[in-house]
Amino acid sequence: MSATRAALEDPLLFRSTLDLLPAGAYTCDAAGRITWFNGHAVALWGREPRLNADDDRFCGSFKLLSSHLQPIAHDGCWMAMALRDRREYLGHEIVIERPDRTQVTVLAYATPLIDEDGELTGAVNLLVNISDRKRVEQLLTDANRAADFYRGAVADAMRDELSPMHVALAALERPGLAEPDRAEQLAILRQQLSTLGSLIDHLVAGKADTVVPDLDVG
Repeated sequence: MSATRAALEDPLLFRSTLDLLPAGAYTCDAAGRITWFNGHAVALWGREPRLNADDDRFCGSFKLLSSHLQPIAHDGCWMAMALRDRREYLGHEIVIERPDRTQVTVLAYATPLIDEDGELTGAVNLLVNISDRKRVEQLLTDANRAADFYRGAVADAMRDELSPMHVALAALERPGLAEPDRAEQLAILRQQLSTLGSLIDHLVAGKADTVVPDLDVG
């Protein structure tokens, strides 16, 4: 049995079933007035909307945002579009801002309810909280950015170390280089090689919180 048929044939059983889901659920009439909601929806909205009220239409939250945190008018949310277009909008992301200004990210599953005569009677919307998943995704993104920055910093530092090494090698290749000068250039090479080895160790360890050593480029 489809959700539409179940909702029309036995609304009480349909709502009782929705109430068991670990998701926000609510219904609207054809004009978008909220006719029923469950406790999970209240938790997501941070408030209880008034039933069958013209000033509580389409969604129980006062403020809605897109996934890019741009404001969305209530008559442009997924529930409103499902009623307007008489078609499903499934799995679309939306951000709910509660009265205390905390935000939750949900996936909306809005479905219009159309009777056997083809008349629109309302719609049902399920709201699945994905805030934890979004936080994990953001943490991974931030970690990847930090790692990229760290690798870039180490690579730049390694390139900086190569310059005095080239100078020292060029000096060593000059004929007739005095022994004190030769010893000085060899000391520079050893110092730069030691620093490069340290940088490589840090890079292999991949620790983004490791401080790149101060460099002495001669």
